Amino acid sequence: MITFDNFSFRYEEREEFALKEINLSIQSGEFVLLTGRSGCGKTTLIRTLNGLIPHFYPGEIQGDVYLDGQSLLEQKPSDLAGVVGTVFQDPRSQFFMTDTTRELAFGCENMGLDPSETLERITKAVSDLELVDYLNRSIFELSSGEKQQIAVGSVYALGPKVYIFDEPSANLDYDATKRLTQIMRMLKNAGYTVIVVEHRFYYLRDLIDRAILIQNGSVKQCFTQEQFLNMPEDIRIQNGLRTAYPENDSKYCASKHTPYGKQNILEVRNLTFSYKNKPNILQNINFEVHGGDVIGILGHNGAGKTTLLSIVTGLLKENSGEIRYNGNKLTPHGRRKLSYLVMQDTDYQLFASSVEEELSLGISQECSRLVADTLRALELEAYKESHPAALSGGQKQRVTIGAAIVKNSPVIFMDEPTSGLDYDSMMRVSHMIEELAKKGIIIFVVSHDFEFITRTCTEVLRLDKKDSIRNEVVNPEMLQTFAKQYFS
Repeated sequence: MITFDNFSFRYEEREEFALKEINLSIQSGEFVLLTGRSGCGKTTLIRTLNGLIPHFYPGEIQGDVYLDGQSLLEQKPSDLAGVVGTVFQDPRSQFFMTDTTRELAFGCENMGLDPSETLERITKAVSDLELVDYLNRSIFELSSGEKQQIAVGSVYALGPKVYIFDEPSANLDYDATKRLTQIMRMLKNAGYTVIVVEHRFYYLRDLIDRAILIQNGSVKQCFTQEQFLNMPEDIRIQNGLRTAYPENDSKYCASKHTPYGKQNILEVRNLTFSYKNKPNILQNINFEVHGGDVIGILGHNGAGKTTLLSIVTGLLKENSGEIRYNGNKLTPHGRRKLSYLVMQDTDYQLFASSVEEELSLGISQECSRLVADTLRALELEAYKESHPAALSGGQKQRVTIGAAIVKNSPVIFMDEPTSGLDYDSMMRVSHMIEELAKKGIIIFVVSHDFEFITRTCTEVLRLDKKDSIRNEVVNPEMLQTFAKQYFS
């Protein structure tokens, strides 16, 4: 059993306590969801369980945290490795090897286990988690979902009693999320204690025993499964929570689907692309979009969504076909000048030493008012002097979106812009996109976030097939069909 006994924690570089007088018990074998707004203290709480606090994140501690009667604060992270296992939002952050089999073995070898026991544990992990098809493969060739499964397998091989998942679905498509659900159900049925930190929790609704709402560093309320799933919508929104039933959200699309202008036209004609010595990933792609359109690009991981973005933004060159803007054929260089890309992995495009400087890169002094307005609109004013690397994942996401806004490019591409965002931040991004659309900007959004798509996009491109595709106007009937396909 895990017990937080009047526990408080303050990071040494901050004045405010991140956690305040936490009194909480989690029973052995319980499946618990930790949720709440970004920055409320969820990540800090799980850092106390896996030993990162106080050993990697020092600060002021009051109270204690116990696992089966022993203080976790007195144990080193190495001592906890075989007791508490953590699967992070980005599995790459916990990989040490370049191939899957050695990655599965790494933790056991690092603990000094005999080769025979290491082999036995890997064999059990591969069998129980159905990972045999992923053995002896390069880590770099795996999809996000496959990396997530290897990360779970490497933790499972250590034999912990407690599993912690930190935003595990943030970068997964619907099929990979279903697979993650199966793995979590297996862990629950086997009697392990499972703690999940998550904003998008629809896939957990049949698994959770309790949901714990964290607010401003404190436990605001604990819910049973029934109480949490039947929470009135107005109360859910007041608490900044996502919906547990995104398939019911098609009703929200009606007010979002009138393009604001037709002055700019982007055309993609007969586009085909393949990577070297690989079959075509895109074939005979045709669509046309106009200023004010917000285009959602849907499809499974590996369907070619990010590849399509890379081509249209000029990062890749098509094998055949053409792309035109207002009738003029664009070279890859011309596309790069025309567009701005917000990447899924924000760390790849944050370069400045402060948030304000990040938004100001490459623009004139006359745009300082726009920078200030954007910081305010995205609620980043309090962090304008902070280093981007010190922000949470959701805050970093807002910084990159803010940079796209101030660049004022006529075409903006966003790859999973709501990854790791709570309800408030998701709606804030949705409203900012709507304001950009009113200016006649064309916006493409690659997303697996159905809740976000229904509130934001005017049209969708579906890339699950290699034959010719076209953009479809978003409407409740189309979204209901899509929901049945992915949420049933």
